Amino acid sequence: MRTKRQHTEGMMIVIRHLLFYGLLCRGMTWGQSVTIYTIYNTVAASYIFSQFALSHSHLDVSAPDEFLHWVEYAADHTINVHGGSWLGTRFVDWWMAYLNYQIEHHLFPGMPQFRHPIVSERVQVLFAKHGIKYDNRFYTSACYDTWYNLHKVGNPSLETQKAWKAEREAYKAAQAAKKAE
Repeated sequence: MRTKRQHTEGMMIVIRHLLFYGLLCRGMTWGQSVTIYTIYNTVAASYIFSQFALSHSHLDVSAPDEFLHWVEYAADHTINVHGGSWLGTRFVDWWMAYLNYQIEHHLFPGMPQFRHPIVSERVQVLFAKHGIKYDNRFYTSACYDTWYNLHKVGNPSLETQKAWKAEREAYKAAQAAKKAE
């Protein structure tokens, strides 16, 4: 089964490239085709990163000695994103390809993503019953939290920068001492 799937996947990759270069890039030079392909992949990668980041990157990480049950981990380290109204949520479902149901995705990783909205109601009831926070945020709020956190992480305080520098220097000194032995 796995081999057949790999062959099918490989065939689809070949077909994708044949269609891309054979149809979309017809009449272009090799350099123009590669440029278009690079731009296309840059836009696609930025889009998919932004969708994944919304549900993960602004939440705290677990402490090294904190051992969470997998349900608690799914609840504490991911969020769901909604559109505010029924129609808004359907749009967010489409825009994020159902990746806006990350709690359900982490609880049921093998489940087809389009089933997550159905299961989410049951998960919310389960979490409420056991006093577990079900974090479901409005799309623009999740965007703000994510980009603010990325800005904060990318621009650490002077105090943090000094601590990192001291760690690097201590590491280099330890490495030099090892070499000297």
